[in-house]
Amino acid sequence: MPPAWSLSSARTLGPVRVGVRAGMTEAVTPDGELVYRTPLPVAAARRWWQDLGGDVVTGPLPTIVRMRAYGTAFQLSVWQACRRIPAGQRRTYGQLAQAVGCRSAQAIGTALGANPLAGIIPCHRVVAADGLGGFAWGAGRKQAWLEAEVDGTAR
Repeated sequence: MPPAWSLSSARTLGPVRVGVRAGMTEAVTPDGELVYRTPLPVAAARRWWQDLGGDVVTGPLPTIVRMRAYGTAFQLSVWQACRRIPAGQRRTYGQLAQAVGCRSAQAIGTALGANPLAGIIPCHRVVAADGLGGFAWGAGRKQAWLEAEVDGTAR
């Protein structure tokens, strides 16, 4: 069964397709090793894609999605830990630092700032202990993505 919709772009993320099938948002690149599938609501996924400047394209998507992110060993460990944060939940930079055995919350922020797959590797779920914290695309977008994951709406 084809997805409800799918999108494709060779812009911000490089070649990638995103679609929704059976209530799950899926993303795929032509090749890669990082499997990605999330229960991000359709409206939020559409908004996320529009924010990235993606173009609407229809067509089938595979059931399992593979992506590859390139970075240092430390960055990859941070991004992998970030992927384990469930949709609708948040962790502080300090909590993520503890999870990867690092003493520096600032180093976590730097690694997340180098994330090549924002939205796919959900760095927006990592917040400062005293507030929202930084985000490459701005605090407003970070807040909107966090809220969309909780209530299923796109802002």
